[in-house]
Amino acid sequence: MPDSAVGQILFFSAGAITAIISMWLGSLVFFRLLERRERRRLLQTQLAELVSQAYETEQWLRRLRSAELMNGPPLEEPSPMRHVNMIARLFVPELRAEVKRLNTAVVAFEAWVQQGVADKRDSRAVSQTTLDRYPAVQRAVLDSITELANKAEILVRK
Repeated sequence: MPDSAVGQILFFSAGAITAIISMWLGSLVFFRLLERRERRRLLQTQLAELVSQAYETEQWLRRLRSAELMNGPPLEEPSPMRHVNMIARLFVPELRAEVKRLNTAVVAFEAWVQQGVADKRDSRAVSQTTLDRYPAVQRAVLDSITELANKAEILVRK
């Protein structure tokens, strides 16, 4: 084989190898970008659901107060906090501190309701002391939801 034929084969082989490597790297970069975009879209969806469920928790607590202390309709659905906790654990560990604060506020609110139920059982009315604590427990829930929503907004913008 003449040297020019070997040179042409080597030149062609090097070009083919370069093309294959370029296609492979291009595909890898494309799929990485696509994967990152899908993860971001999933995160945005989960953050929206988490914040929505946090606000629904506040409404659920109001219905709990109404059902237990004001003889309103019975509350049959479970607390949305289980959804908030699940989403935070599975998809958004960056919000653990905010979700923990919301959990603490919800537990305090539920304890306040139970104190009101105990008051009603003992004296047929909720005590003034218990009623006076309502703004504080309600504010704690609202503040923790606001903090959670603000942090979620920051995460969405990243």
